[in-house]
Amino acid sequence: MAIWTGILCLFTYIFMRDGGFRQYDPAVEWAILALFWLFGLGGCSSFFGMPRFRMTIVNGQVTVHERWLLRRSSETFSLKVMAEPVVIRDKDSEGDPYFRCRVVTPAGRSIIVSESNDEEKVRAVCKTLTEAIGRRPKSRPDGNEAG
Repeated sequence: MAIWTGILCLFTYIFMRDGGFRQYDPAVEWAILALFWLFGLGGCSSFFGMPRFRMTIVNGQVTVHERWLLRRSSETFSLKVMAEPVVIRDKDSEGDPYFRCRVVTPAGRSIIVSESNDEEKVRAVCKTLTEAIGRRPKSRPDGNEAG
């Protein structure tokens, strides 16, 4: 998104400096430029608004770090109170099976550890996490889980 926005800024500068590209009616050129900015800002909002998670398990303590572009938060709790990982079966936008390995923190924060159309890949990640916390994974169909 940073590259897209940088190129968009460059083309906007060239557009303003030269008074348009003179290939179409000026109103059409301005509308096209405005559409690029609309999609660019929407994409930046979506991309930079998504948190990045990192979960570490050390000496019986679980630390969940959540990072956005301009802020961070972390939550630390005992491994004993950590909820069991759950493999959630869902469907993607095309109706194909979609799987998520989800963990809920004691504060109620839902963390998607892995997600994919490949069930074995998600189950492998869930199994690794389960082994790290010493429990068995659960599996359930739940189309309403968002993550």
